[in-house]
Amino acid sequence: MSSNPEQTTEQWRAAYFARTEALEKVRTREIAAMTEDEAVKQIRSLRVAETPWRERPNWSGLVEQQAIFHRKKKP
Repeated sequence: MSSNPEQTTEQWRAAYFARTEALEKVRTREIAAMTEDEAVKQIRSLRVAETPWRERPNWSGLVEQQAIFHRKKKP
């Protein structure tokens, strides 16, 4: 390991960037080779990690939008 922390950080960043870019290329090829049925299956398998936060859970999205618009001051 180098005694210069900045050089070590830059080396780590360069290696991380190279690995990330390689993974992105692999994923891009996988997506390009995917059939429409496989894509639909992948989309349907997506799940939210946790319940989305809402200021007032008993409101619908439309009610929340209307509340925001009504708060705007008129010119």
